[in-house]
Amino acid sequence: MQVIQDQQLYNALWDRVYQDFGFRPAETAWLNLPQPSRKYRAAAVWTETQEKTVNSIFVGLGIENMYALDWQHDCFVFLPQENIPCGFSYYDAGRDCNVYFPSYYPDGDYFFFLSQDFSCGLFGHPRRSEICVMGEPLIEAFENLKEQLGLSDVNEGA
Repeated sequence: MQVIQDQQLYNALWDRVYQDFGFRPAETAWLNLPQPSRKYRAAAVWTETQEKTVNSIFVGLGIENMYALDWQHDCFVFLPQENIPCGFSYYDAGRDCNVYFPSYYPDGDYFFFLSQDFSCGLFGHPRRSEICVMGEPLIEAFENLKEQLGLSDVNEGA
């Protein structure tokens, strides 16, 4: 896991999220994902087991070098194989601040977990407890494990 400190890369990633996915925080239609995509309502409580399950999905699909984007916070390049625990944080002495890696569950901020080629991803809405999944292989994996993950379908569009 590495914090993205290159401002040009950071801006380019967020520009792409705004442009390619129509991200509009605090609006009803907050995201416009390409097809295939699917939206789920997440259980109110998210556990370390659920976090590990989602991580194992990415590992099982062979997805490497992902982006973890946490709106208005630090963003990261990471490998799902790192198995970063839920709630992981550390003190960055160089910047004199605490660094928090986002969980797959939307726990207060918008988050985006994207493969580096943007072919699949996981997007979270903080107040709706919604998780949107993009990309056929990722959707299929979530469908197979949605009960274990405590997810239910949301019928309206993202």
